[in-house]
Amino acid sequence: MKLERKVLLLILTYLFPTLAIGSAIQNLTVEENGFVGHYYEQSASSSKQPVIVLGGSEGGIPTRLAQVIASNGFPTLAVAYFKEDSLPDELEKIPLEYFEKARDWLHLRHPKDNSFTLVGWSKGAELSLILASKDAIYNRVVAIAPSSVVWAGILNDWQKTPGSSWTFEQQELPYVHFNPTSAVNGLNGLNDLYSQSLANRQDSGKATIKSEEILGSVFLYSGGEDEIWPSSLMAEVICQRMERNESSTCKHFNYPALDHLLDYKILDESEKLYREFIKSVGGG
Repeated sequence: MKLERKVLLLILTYLFPTLAIGSAIQNLTVEENGFVGHYYEQSASSSKQPVIVLGGSEGGIPTRLAQVIASNGFPTLAVAYFKEDSLPDELEKIPLEYFEKARDWLHLRHPKDNSFTLVGWSKGAELSLILASKDAIYNRVVAIAPSSVVWAGILNDWQKTPGSSWTFEQQELPYVHFNPTSAVNGLNGLNDLYSQSLANRQDSGKATIKSEEILGSVFLYSGGEDEIWPSSLMAEVICQRMERNESSTCKHFNYPALDHLLDYKILDESEKLYREFIKSVGGG
């Protein structure tokens, strides 16, 4: 039943890209706008805080996640950062300055809004937390399957050693290298790779995301059956660090029986988790 729901969601997304959304969709390109994305415009009467949506290692424009948010009345900017025309083919050494272009574009569309929301899943959750820790305009973060550290990038050829996922001012952000205890052929999936690498990290803490510097509200969603990385553990670390800052709040929603992307329940409006997620996007 779970598999059937996932397949149905995928089919509906790709066959009906404007499903259940009354807002107009604007295509944005590197050539014209400096970044790639889709903007879901809302009526002029909308008072909801604009949202930037960041996908994960699937790459491309995070359409599925953005559609859910836009269909609930939020002005929504879905941003691609690799696997699109004029963008890198792989998730490695992506400049954080690229996302400043998306932020500035959105601010021009919403000059009266002094704050934006970031929503991301998996690598997009990692990225959202990094951006919010560096820029006070992001006063709300909703991170699904979050990471407490900057990870190595993801290359198509797993035999190659990747650099950092992200750069800033032409320098790689410090990152946790893939460094499993077991031989690669002895790993029981990606969660083993990430968990063991986290336990064996040799970055002296420099790769830890400074979540305590986020000025606002952070909502973290994790699944206890996460098959990719230990998101529940890392979410707890994020909230613990944020306790140092009295100006910020961190709330962790953990679902022990769900997987990395929560069995896609956040995309299904019949689910209680969907309603909780949308409430978080709105800051509640």
